[in-house]
Amino acid sequence: MKSLSNEIRRARPLLGTIVEIGVPGRDASTAIEAAFREIETIHRLMSFHDSSSDISRVNRAEPGEIVHLDRRTHEVLAYAQLMSRVSAGAFDVTVGGKLSEENFLPKPAQAKRFDSQACFQDLVLLPNQSITLTRRAWIDVGGIAKGYAVDRAVMRLKKFGVVSGIVNAGGDLYVFGAAQPVHIRHPENPSLTFPLGRMMNSAVASSSGCFNDRAHINQVSDPLVDPRRNRRLNWRFSVTVIAPRCIVADALTKVVRLAIRRAPRILSRFGAWALIIDRGALRVLHPEGNKGMTGMLKAADRVTTAGNRASISHQPQTLL
Repeated sequence: MKSLSNEIRRARPLLGTIVEIGVPGRDASTAIEAAFREIETIHRLMSFHDSSSDISRVNRAEPGEIVHLDRRTHEVLAYAQLMSRVSAGAFDVTVGGKLSEENFLPKPAQAKRFDSQACFQDLVLLPNQSITLTRRAWIDVGGIAKGYAVDRAVMRLKKFGVVSGIVNAGGDLYVFGAAQPVHIRHPENPSLTFPLGRMMNSAVASSSGCFNDRAHINQVSDPLVDPRRNRRLNWRFSVTVIAPRCIVADALTKVVRLAIRRAPRILSRFGAWALIIDRGALRVLHPEGNKGMTGMLKAADRVTTAGNRASISHQPQTLL
């Protein structure tokens, strides 16, 4: 990935992926370091694997026990609960138990067996940045925390006076200030990409099973759980969501996959769009009453193949 001559790009392994931050200006190192520190803090607070994290402390909690949280963990869980309500349970952080049973996550240290009937309704957020459970549950915020970390990193960059840049956490991206060309990988052939277009002041998140090995085409091997049926599914197609915030885009990729009929109404609520790529087609899910994205998608190819090609060729090609 090429960088502009006056741009600094740094990458680190965090959040179970490679996080890349790019901002213009040779004196941006301090801002980048502050953004990475914020991501590292969120990684530590919300890790399913770290026994000292907020999430692990919740997973060890007995029903009725009050667990005090960092305000950032509390905020993520509040967003998760909102997504659960609007999706009628299609998004649910209590899938941690099922993912552990299927060996996608380890058993939390010192945690008692989770209640298989537990769901998002058993998480009770309290106003003093605390939580209590009505049933024992193992929660995993991997489907939303990465997007939140991207948003927080952008906030830190802006606090240091950065007016333009990108934060890309392995498929969860926020672009602010100057527009950046963004490309999406094809779910069945990750070496093939197509242009989404130039993005600015927007979040983009993509989810699919394209990098997961499958011995057989019908084998269920993706770490995707439908909490309403308590069973795993394959992605089968790629979902890309464009939204004002990355926490929203990150969570909505799962909502679109698991509650596709409700998706247009839910997307509308959050001012978001969704693109679905499968074997034969690209489909756009519009927010209710808004068809503007179609024009944007038609323009995307012109942006990268017509008169603007020369001006884009020196810019970083961000891949999702």
